[in-house]
Amino acid sequence: MFKHMTKIETDNRRCDLVLPRRIVYATDGVSCAEWLLTNTDTQTQPRTNHYATLSTMNGMKAGLLLDFGTELFGGVQVITQGLSIVAGVPAKIRFGESANEALAAVGVKGACCDHGMREFDVMLPPNGCNRIGQTGFRFVYIELTEPNTFVRFYALQGVCMYRDIPYKGTFCCSDELLNKIYNTGAYTVHLCMQNLLWDGIKRDRIVWIGDMHPEILAIRTAFGEDSIVADSLRYVSKHSTLPGWPNGITSYGLWYLLTLRDWYWYSGNCDLVEELSYYWKPLLLNLLALVHEEESESLREEELERGYFLDWPSKDHPEAKGGIYALFKLALCAAEELCCVVNDTSLAEQCARKAEVLGRTSFEPGEKKQVTAMLQLAGMTNREQARVSLTVGGGRGMSTFQSYYILKAVAQTADVSTAISMLQEYYGGMLKVGATTFWEDFDLDWMRDGATIEEVLPEGVYDIHGDNGRYCYKGFRHSLCHGWSAGPTAFLAEEVLGIRIESPGCRKVSVQPNLGNLTWVKGTYPTPQGIIAVEAKRVGDTVETHVDVPNSIELV
Repeated sequence: MFKHMTKIETDNRRCDLVLPRRIVYATDGVSCAEWLLTNTDTQTQPRTNHYATLSTMNGMKAGLLLDFGTELFGGVQVITQGLSIVAGVPAKIRFGESANEALAAVGVKGACCDHGMREFDVMLPPNGCNRIGQTGFRFVYIELTEPNTFVRFYALQGVCMYRDIPYKGTFCCSDELLNKIYNTGAYTVHLCMQNLLWDGIKRDRIVWIGDMHPEILAIRTAFGEDSIVADSLRYVSKHSTLPGWPNGITSYGLWYLLTLRDWYWYSGNCDLVEELSYYWKPLLLNLLALVHEEESESLREEELERGYFLDWPSKDHPEAKGGIYALFKLALCAAEELCCVVNDTSLAEQCARKAEVLGRTSFEPGEKKQVTAMLQLAGMTNREQARVSLTVGGGRGMSTFQSYYILKAVAQTADVSTAISMLQEYYGGMLKVGATTFWEDFDLDWMRDGATIEEVLPEGVYDIHGDNGRYCYKGFRHSLCHGWSAGPTAFLAEEVLGIRIESPGCRKVSVQPNLGNLTWVKGTYPTPQGIIAVEAKRVGDTVETHVDVPNSIELV
């Protein structure tokens, strides 16, 4: 029978059922809610004395807020045992990445259903088993919306959808916070690996090519070569109509080139570079046309769609100009390598020449650490001035999207110990307030008044989720699981484990662990040639290192 259907594709994601871990909040109309924390049955039982009850029979409000303990992508499976009305009982089910978001109706403090529905008015059937929702969440609120009704819940389970892929990359060191940061970054990007590589699972369920760069660095670090990267690059290429820009942003054309080059450098997949040349070569020509060789302003803001857009925290700031100049130079250097892969020497020479033109402009570091980081990585600023700019205030001024580049630049201009300290302060701050995945944005100044995302807060009390956020992600619209924030996972593998790819396909690698203030570190790094294993420990004034690499990899 199924062969007569027009199949589009096979969904290769796994679907698991998980129990809630904690009852956060329950009204007087709720009884025996603890049953939901233990019942693993996935089928309703019409005759049982075990159930949780929500009731408005005596004029009481009946609402229950559950915590699943960690961010999930999916929905809930609701299994009912009996109702007051055979035709069904009306209820509201609402999802949230924080406890207060789950209680917030659409429109309250930016709460919305953009990209994925998080609020549902449903009819609960008797002796039924229904799955509701497909969004990013940790908390679920269920409320009966009509008086004189009751529902007996036999089970309520989270439905978690994810790609069932092994974690091949590992990182463990003498600092448990760094271990947690590495693993949380890997889990964050894993949740965003759905049918294609999304930027967020609640909001921004879109293939944003600019945001993909730190995401693919984390993917190759934690999971190795995965088809979702090539598939997402193909998708962006197919749906980005020239002469327009990918995702409608000029700078995202630059990130496209960097992403393709860095994935090629890791995978060694020349065929993918050749396959996508129908798109990236004319895109490159359009970008090259924006670089004016004989004029003082090599790039003109009015010619760039979205202007000097590096990231949201630096949007409309005068310093963002330097960041885009640096990003442009880095992207043209990457494009030169892509041109060599397809043997287009003429186009490679154009890239080299215009990258040199952009490099003639030097910028002084300022207050925006993401801009200074890009300038340092592109060799377009004073190293010592960059060090001061990047390290002042420690983790303050960090950017989630740009965290990888900031940390790399700090390691270059100061040292790995300083970068680790900033990482611990900034990303450790997110974990301290209850994060189980890393956020779209974060500011250390948000940490005040005992802020946490895990508890219900009375009206008027400071809410770290609902009372913060900027630009397009204000309040509860702010995503608390955003793949672009997973950069520290790659940073720790590259700078602390010390693994560097020295030739396409990881045929050659170098391994030089840098412990900073750590006493030991060990981990694995997946490559297309197999797994690299590294151990390093401090012994007196020296560091003893042991490295295992597959026979097909040359250690340089």
